[in-house]
Amino acid sequence: MNRPFTAFLAFLDALLVGAIGLGILLIPLTILWLTQFELAVDYGAFWRVAANFWLLGNGVDLLVTIDPTLALQLALQGAGVPFDIGFAPLGVAVLTVLLGWRSGRRLADSDHRLLGAAVGVLTVAAIGWLVASGAGSDSARPSVVQALVFPAVIYAIGMATSLFTRADFSTATDPAGQAVDILARSLRGIVDRVPTPVATVISLGARGGAMAVAGVMGVAGLLVCVLILGHYGQIISLYESLQSQLVGGIALTVGQLSIVPNMVIWAASWLLGPGFALGTGSVVSPLGTQVGLIPALPILGALPQGAPALGYAVIVVPVVVGFAVGVLLKPRLTSAGTASSPVVLVLSGIMVGIVGASMLALLAIWSGGAAGPGRLVDVGPDPAAVWLWSALELAPSAVLGLTVGLTRRLFSSSSGGVGAGRAAEGDGDRTSAEADTNKL
Repeated sequence: MNRPFTAFLAFLDALLVGAIGLGILLIPLTILWLTQFELAVDYGAFWRVAANFWLLGNGVDLLVTIDPTLALQLALQGAGVPFDIGFAPLGVAVLTVLLGWRSGRRLADSDHRLLGAAVGVLTVAAIGWLVASGAGSDSARPSVVQALVFPAVIYAIGMATSLFTRADFSTATDPAGQAVDILARSLRGIVDRVPTPVATVISLGARGGAMAVAGVMGVAGLLVCVLILGHYGQIISLYESLQSQLVGGIALTVGQLSIVPNMVIWAASWLLGPGFALGTGSVVSPLGTQVGLIPALPILGALPQGAPALGYAVIVVPVVVGFAVGVLLKPRLTSAGTASSPVVLVLSGIMVGIVGASMLALLAIWSGGAAGPGRLVDVGPDPAAVWLWSALELAPSAVLGLTVGLTRRLFSSSSGGVGAGRAAEGDGDRTSAEADTNKL
């Protein structure tokens, strides 16, 4: 593909970020405007709801100002003054990342991939700025600066995951591609000069930390599914109490689906031990659930109630995950030729815990934030507590898994050596007997 065609395709891919992201939210709201409100309400209000929700999902803060009379009716502390909403429905960000990944995968086969990537990122930045400029009102005003940066950065992250892992820059003809190839070869040269034990610890720590996070998040996702199915009746009752009718229920369901990734991260924090908050002074942990007034979202009816009889026994899940990661990483430690070093073994396990804890803490930061005034400014897990608990659970269990793998391997080697020696002695005896027979 030539330069203009590559840039044009990247531009079209970037337009899908706004079209799909806003369309998923705006279509049910438009149907609601046509059917239930019968065009009697200004359509701009529905557009602003969809646009602000899309911006929130991509990390853009929203400054909300409530009418004093309405604030008194809501009886929410702090609602009478402007307040920020920073809670991001991560389902929107996941969609942006996936669209960026798709675009990067297509650009990886082009000779002008970096040009296409630049066009795509700049287009998403322009879309964010236009949406923020058109969605502002006296009651809700998004940050235009953040809208110019955050959606483009999220899109670029998704694009980089496929563009730089599939593309071969060694054959690039454009100056930008050649510069990337030179930089990559320089980094590989630096990595090759790192001592083998240090490189092994860093490599296993990064790989094992990612594996541990994937394992914990997988179990957390399964837990969310079980909780939703187990509390299905309560969720339906909350739907009926809202009286949103069919179209309104569809719009509400779409909005709730966007916070499912947040709930999976909250469930992971629950499994780790510290739990999460749904408002200042509230706690949802394995020991129990204590919440005050919370938003009337039906999906929140699936909140775990805790099991005091079991208490923190649920932390066996991340411990088992860390142990399994250690066992799975043992062959790589052996192939690196450093399996017999206790220092490398212990440091590798500790690095798994540090990397996994850091990734889980970042997820905790992204999954929470201010969701309203007053006590609703504290929603989500505590990142510091998540890091501490996960590090204490993953690191020792990973070290134990590596140790068990090493012990099993050494035992097998010792058994094999004894067996081989006995077999050699038997062969020697048979050879002597045959020689004596020949002499006779």
